[in-house]
Amino acid sequence: MRFLGLLCDSLAAIAVLAACLPVAALAQASDSSSGLAVQLSIANGFLNGTTDGHVTVMFTPSGTDPMEDTDVTSSPNLFFGMNVYGVATASKVTMASTSIINTVGGVWGFPIVSLDDVPAGNYSVQAFLTKYEKVTRSDGSSISVHFPCGDGAPNINGFGSLTTAITNVSITGDPQTVNLVFNNVTATDAFTGKEIGGCSQGNYEDTETLKYVKIRSEVLSKFWGRSMYVGANIVLPSGYDADDTATRYPVIYSQGHWAADAGPFRYPTANFSEAWDNGTIPGDDGRADRPTPKMILVNFRHESPWYDDSYAVNSANHGPFGDALYDELIPYIDEHFKTIPEPYARIQVGGSTGGWESIAGVIFRPDLFGACFSSYPDSLDFHRHQDIPLYTNTNAYLRTNGSAIPSIRDFENGTQVILATVAQENHWELTFGTSSRSSLQWDVWNSVFGVQGLNGYPLEPWNKITGEIYPAAVQYWRHMDLADYIVTNWNNSYNLGEVLRGRLYVYVGSWDDYFLNEGVQEFQKRTDAVGGRGWANITILPEKPHGGNYQDREIWDYLELVYSWIQDHGPNGTTPLPRNVTVSSSRGNNFTEVLAYGGHQAALKRQAPPSITGGDHCDGAGGCVFQGSVGRWDPGVELEAQWVVSGKPVGEAFGVAQGEALSYAPTTATKRSSIQLWVTGRKLGYVDETRKSNGIMLKR
Repeated sequence: MRFLGLLCDSLAAIAVLAACLPVAALAQASDSSSGLAVQLSIANGFLNGTTDGHVTVMFTPSGTDPMEDTDVTSSPNLFFGMNVYGVATASKVTMASTSIINTVGGVWGFPIVSLDDVPAGNYSVQAFLTKYEKVTRSDGSSISVHFPCGDGAPNINGFGSLTTAITNVSITGDPQTVNLVFNNVTATDAFTGKEIGGCSQGNYEDTETLKYVKIRSEVLSKFWGRSMYVGANIVLPSGYDADDTATRYPVIYSQGHWAADAGPFRYPTANFSEAWDNGTIPGDDGRADRPTPKMILVNFRHESPWYDDSYAVNSANHGPFGDALYDELIPYIDEHFKTIPEPYARIQVGGSTGGWESIAGVIFRPDLFGACFSSYPDSLDFHRHQDIPLYTNTNAYLRTNGSAIPSIRDFENGTQVILATVAQENHWELTFGTSSRSSLQWDVWNSVFGVQGLNGYPLEPWNKITGEIYPAAVQYWRHMDLADYIVTNWNNSYNLGEVLRGRLYVYVGSWDDYFLNEGVQEFQKRTDAVGGRGWANITILPEKPHGGNYQDREIWDYLELVYSWIQDHGPNGTTPLPRNVTVSSSRGNNFTEVLAYGGHQAALKRQAPPSITGGDHCDGAGGCVFQGSVGRWDPGVELEAQWVVSGKPVGEAFGVAQGEALSYAPTTATKRSSIQLWVTGRKLGYVDETRKSNGIMLKR
């Protein structure tokens, strides 16, 4: 790993970061009287009107394209990010060290926090402006986000981004301003803009065996207050005849990252597509040639304003993507293609992100799907969120002994090598967007697993800078803790203990690159505890890393395994899937309930103003005592309280903790004095807010 400057993965580094972030720092960038600054302007013709957005500036060794490597584990870049508001062609925006990140804006850098600490030397510098669109969703929340445009929601330089030219500069170490001009816009030749939904979810031309569909989602469009689309890439089996009304096929729904213009399973080997299209598996595995399994292969396209896909569930931040895919898109596919529209013939598969989506799809929709074959899924149980003991730790970045919690690893000759820590990844993500808008991994988990904060953005489970975990925010993740969801609904009306028995197949390697084996082990432990050993079919292969097919099988062996499950559980199979396990009463993740639990109205209900009581027994000699409550605020909001007498602050403001009980004994108040408690809350991504308690007239 090549990093310049400060590495933010130690206790000392995090303490330094926390200490250098004043609460009352500037809300937006301003000129610096010393040190290094970057002044940004927009050339004529590249911006119509004004826009909010996020600017990322990258410094890389001279002669290197900053976009050549932007990965947290290997990039030589220095990254600096900043929110901008109301930017127009005539605007000049200055990124400077005095504008350190705070409540709503400022600059954040990685791996160097401050521009002032950029070492002297020669660099190639480039800036990118991601434009945000402000929307008001149907639950009343208003936010500004970037809507991807058939490009898989990249964290930087996405469709429509403004860019500067790569500029070579010499940083002297003395006060200096680097001037950059946004004079280009990231475009694509893939879309004409005349297709349904324009470039949303992409538009691709069909081939004989690879078909593309896209529909406008009514439920998503209603939620987002704008047209929203979902799509799918569909690979037809050999011999598929649209005019043959008798023959129908089971479907594998392959989950995963942005599918672009490739169909599912068209990438494992160079000759896979040829064999699939010909309908014959070559006998190069020691067996004779044999026919390919006759199935339709589907890959969803559902890039979201938060990531390259929505995680295929209903969530308070993404909206009803689960309903859009499963209640709108799948019926469309069933209507236009020769599918078998029965649960036993619908199988969910996927790895990593797709691994979580595939098992969640069956857990939440056992009425729709028969089984999942989930490989190295994201955290199935938040007792281990990757390597973070999320329910018990106080910090997401540090173990109890003060060492850094790792996030990405490799093994060299059997020895574990840490490539990145949780702190490093989260700090890197901050350079691409605040309020979980980076379109990167930790932020999308915040948006999918969590609920909305009062500001309309995801209620983050920890402080992105210090790593301090907010237990109250973590508790809202439990509805997406799949082990907890199953155990909680084991033998109630959902009856998941019987409904899901034998339908969940999960594989992971013990050397998973992202420690995802730990969440699988926790899931196995919790479900075995109530269902008996093997209730879910768990395979943990020793020393296997992240990647590959289910159980590390060769592709044809894998597909034949899935096909055999379908045959065995069909009406004429050896173990038909019982009708009583695919009933609608077991359906979960209801969007109405999701919003009631975690939408904007739920966020409003979490709040309460400060309040005071007392003052009834004043003896005129200083014996009055008032009790105060700071009210209820979102987790992570830092509070400062002030006692106020007749509208005037008394004494100094003081820091308070949420839930802390306060008391006040006035010494100078007169009989006609009114006593109040004012509490100010501050949090990254929130506008500073002061709430005032009820007033009580002093009685003497």
